[in-house]
Amino acid sequence: MLVYNKISFKYFFMTFELLKTFIDDQGWNFFGITDFSFLHFNLKKHKKIFELWTQRGFQADMNYLEQMEEDRFHPENKLPNIKSVLVLGAWYGGNSNSNSLVARYARGKDYHNVLKKKCVALSDWLKKQYPEAETYISIDSGPTADRVFAETAGLGFFGKNSCLIRPSHGSYFFIASVMTNLDLPLISTSASKMPICGDCQNCLKNCPTGALVSPGVVDANCCISYLTIENKQGIPIALRSKIGNHLFGCDACQEVCPFNQGRKDKQVITIDSLKSENGVGESLDLIEIFSLSTDEDFTKRFAGTPLMRAKRRGLLRNACVVAGNSGDVSLIPHLQSVIDREDDTMIKEHARWAIEQLENQA
Repeated sequence: MLVYNKISFKYFFMTFELLKTFIDDQGWNFFGITDFSFLHFNLKKHKKIFELWTQRGFQADMNYLEQMEEDRFHPENKLPNIKSVLVLGAWYGGNSNSNSLVARYARGKDYHNVLKKKCVALSDWLKKQYPEAETYISIDSGPTADRVFAETAGLGFFGKNSCLIRPSHGSYFFIASVMTNLDLPLISTSASKMPICGDCQNCLKNCPTGALVSPGVVDANCCISYLTIENKQGIPIALRSKIGNHLFGCDACQEVCPFNQGRKDKQVITIDSLKSENGVGESLDLIEIFSLSTDEDFTKRFAGTPLMRAKRRGLLRNACVVAGNSGDVSLIPHLQSVIDREDDTMIKEHARWAIEQLENQA
């Protein structure tokens, strides 16, 4: 790790030591700081990559990505006098559980809410130390390229699965960013010291739907995470059997990554709200999901967790697909109950498909 003193030793000591202590006390696992001039150069490169990606239609119906493009690659639109970006990382790791149905990141409380509170507190602390401070916060939800921020700050490199990978630690971590007008001391790792994926093709070969069309390029149209979370329509019939037991999200391309192998002891969750026992948990029951007959029931069960993103409609749709792939004929009565109860034609169609699959496998 390289630390650059940009102003004075006194300023550096006060800023870095106090800042590091505050960040550590908040429970963050690591952080970096990058200068806007370095970031601006990297954003220009990634903007071209993004434009090529959208030209190929790989964003599916996530039109908001293009609508936010200008702000995403020009953070000065949000903070005109930006000088530094503080980028923070928090592990969500968890255990590999093939029966969990839910991607690792979504098993605890909704990280957007959890980490935003910490970033607001950090912003308030900066402003208390330096009254002239101005900030803009992003936790993977606003028009900012947080992974590019993290790469520039030396927190990791982009893998062939498009995830940011932290060398010797893995990729199971959240990213949060605090832009500021303060001239903070740079903390970064030389890009030349970052490893690369080399000849490894594990993620490309093991993506269940073939969504990784080339190294670092994801076609959202057939990505399980998109299909089960962001997608508001039906799941294409041709892809349903490939969904397997992925109810919400997918970790397939990370599970097979060598950088995540044997790293459990380094991916320790230090923010309690992100632990699975404080959220959805390590496993879910399809019958319970089928029993959620109203939006109120759904909210009562999943409020404050990432599963709220799919809404009851999306989760029911996903549960039907998982049931159809399960081979468990005991689920047929529950699927029929969904058909009898629901008015939504999309949900009915998915439930009928699931029953047909199970009857054919019986």
